[in-house]
Amino acid sequence: MPKTTVEIAIEEGQRCLKASPVIVLGSGASIPAGLPSMGALAAHLKGSMRDGVLSGSDEGLWDQFINELATKDLESALHAIKLSEKLSDHVVEQTWSLISAADARVFEAVLGDVNHLPLARLYRHLFNSTNRTISVVTPNYDRLAEYAADRAGYCHHTGFSYGYLRQRQSGSRLSFRQDNQQARTVDIWKVHGCLDWFIDQDGQVIALTSARSIPTGRRPAIVTPGIEKYERTHLEPFRSIIAGADGALARASAYLCVGFGFNDTHIQPKLLERWKRGDAFLVVLAKELSKTAKKMLEGANGQHFLALEEADNGTRMWSHQHPAGVVLDGVHLWRLPDFLDKTT
Repeated sequence: MPKTTVEIAIEEGQRCLKASPVIVLGSGASIPAGLPSMGALAAHLKGSMRDGVLSGSDEGLWDQFINELATKDLESALHAIKLSEKLSDHVVEQTWSLISAADARVFEAVLGDVNHLPLARLYRHLFNSTNRTISVVTPNYDRLAEYAADRAGYCHHTGFSYGYLRQRQSGSRLSFRQDNQQARTVDIWKVHGCLDWFIDQDGQVIALTSARSIPTGRRPAIVTPGIEKYERTHLEPFRSIIAGADGALARASAYLCVGFGFNDTHIQPKLLERWKRGDAFLVVLAKELSKTAKKMLEGANGQHFLALEEADNGTRMWSHQHPAGVVLDGVHLWRLPDFLDKTT
């Protein structure tokens, strides 16, 4: 008896999970937990500058930037206008402040609800095997991946040492041992930085896990969209973190992308290279697939993939078996919790 499209979707999802995929988290993975979208960040930036604070060329540049935001998304606006160092620092600080406040609310929610983060459930499923390490690659600054690891009872590694004052690791990877073997650990590669990374005037970076404000004499070590995104990632710790992410992506036999739009040149080259060679299976979950993702999947030439997005009354599915797409009426699979309900 032929398999239904729903059965195909579930089996393909199970196949991905069985292959211990690298988890790729985009902004669409954080928004359901309460983190702001890029649109919300743009709106916040529009009202973040008090009248009379700027003068001269900075005032003109900021006005140009705000005008660009009226018709463009945040990243496009930051590409169109080359902001001064003062204005760039303002964007970084305001971005940190908005996301940090939301991140703190998520932390409180996790304390009150063990099931608040479906990512913890995914970790538990993947560790229900001989796996000692799971890899997460993300451009997100928030700490949902870390909170999920803590809540699930696993160690996490972000390229820094452990403790309240975390130093950047420059030698061999730090790891814990339990019962004479490596403790199960989630490697989290944050290619654009993290809320608890701060850099001083000499370029030295430290991770301060308990910081609820930007420490005096330091600025957040996060890379915001725009031209500086490509300039700053040539510096540490971003160079090492991107190298770690590339290594994880290059070794993977499967990828589970949650809310990722495939618009980040620091993540997708290794992923796409391996997928296009037929060496890795790709699953994408999204409320709405980005134009870039759809174009990429439409150009698939025999590569195996499963893409799921929201439909009016269920889920729209694309796969190597259904390249034109098909609606799974009444079946909800595109959200991570629903996906896990059906595949685990």
